[in-house]
Amino acid sequence: MPVIASSYRAPWYVRTGHANTMWPVLFRPHPAISTAMRRKRIDTPDGDFLDVDLHPSLGKNGEEHAFGMGRGLAVVSHGLEGNSRRKYMLGMTNVLRALGFDVVAWNMRSCSGESNRTARLYHMGEIEDLRTVVRFAEEFDRPLLLAGFSMGGNQVCRYLGGDGVSLLVKAAVAVSVPCDLAAAAPVMDGPACRVYMWYFLRTLREKVREKAARFPTYPSVDGVEKIHTFAEFDERFTAPAFGFASARDYWEKNTVLPDLPRITVPTLLLLAADDPFCAPSCYPWKTAEQSSCLHLEVAPHGGHVGFVLPGQEYYSEKRARAFVGALTERGLF
Repeated sequence: MPVIASSYRAPWYVRTGHANTMWPVLFRPHPAISTAMRRKRIDTPDGDFLDVDLHPSLGKNGEEHAFGMGRGLAVVSHGLEGNSRRKYMLGMTNVLRALGFDVVAWNMRSCSGESNRTARLYHMGEIEDLRTVVRFAEEFDRPLLLAGFSMGGNQVCRYLGGDGVSLLVKAAVAVSVPCDLAAAAPVMDGPACRVYMWYFLRTLREKVREKAARFPTYPSVDGVEKIHTFAEFDERFTAPAFGFASARDYWEKNTVLPDLPRITVPTLLLLAADDPFCAPSCYPWKTAEQSSCLHLEVAPHGGHVGFVLPGQEYYSEKRARAFVGALTERGLF
């Protein structure tokens, strides 16, 4: 499959990766949430819970259908320390609803505003909770679309490249995935990404403190305020909590590069060449050239989960609409 030539042209005010990354967080208006949206709590096999937002599909004239009656159902996954109601999540949700999809926007553990029951949180390659949400979506007996941003996109690609993929999953969209996690982590720990580290670690510290207070066997949080990099955080908390030998072991075992060639459904992977979180090895050019399913688009600009355009719709949403629309015309949905 040839690599897609990107048509994205960044507005003059977001021509750097950092500007395109920060603009949506600071200046994008919050997309509307339908009054018909309902939150549902679903149980996990280990006795925990996941909170999911159910958004009903829209008809051709904008009328809302009963949930589960759309042409398909989309499962949308957020990024690190995000949640189901972040701007990028709602923007994609509203585009997919307009295409006739019911949307399940789910929250990873302790991301819905309430701490989960167990000591378990989440990580870049943890896909058991995604499997739980997919099984819930299967109950509606509709073709499934998976969409994910950053960490959520990483999880989607890992799921698609593994065993036991639901037969109802017909396609996927993944945005700003740091495909080579072992190479991306040191980039994010560098001085150019210091503001992002502060942003992520601020809430992650709170979560591990809460876990340590409730679970005596949780790793010690003494001195956690002195942790300023992912290398330190993952070595101290993520790796031992999930059975990895070290932070590097965790990164190497959860990169999606080995999973991408095994994907067997049409998948749009949208990246930006100026993504401040990505190393050069994060762009899987050769894999896409040799794959019949991986549609790789690397825009010259876009930052990380940016892709700003003037107006309400962002380029990632525009591309998802075109990609899914073309698959709908082929009869996949």
